[in-house]
Amino acid sequence: MATARCQRDDQRLYRLLKALGNPVRLQIVRFIQDHPRCIGYQIQLHLPDDVARAQSTLSQHLKILRSAGIIQAHDDGSATCYALDHEMLGWLREQLADM
Repeated sequence: MATARCQRDDQRLYRLLKALGNPVRLQIVRFIQDHPRCIGYQIQLHLPDDVARAQSTLSQHLKILRSAGIIQAHDDGSATCYALDHEMLGWLREQLADM
């Protein structure tokens, strides 16, 4: 039973690290960390010039980060606000500390 749990945790860790392994997604996470409850448009405006800023590209990155559990999205009227999932990031810190 412990092996199954370990594998499941390894898969979770893999998904998190894979999501954070993209430089653009890492920049998005850092922006959200500095600007809690930001909206997608704010993220798009603050990406570096050398990063593709198409809305569809940003949406894909945000989708991957949400699927991995790194960020959460909340509707605020017509806007979607993004925040880090501190519980998940705490779990990630614990996993990395154990290595």
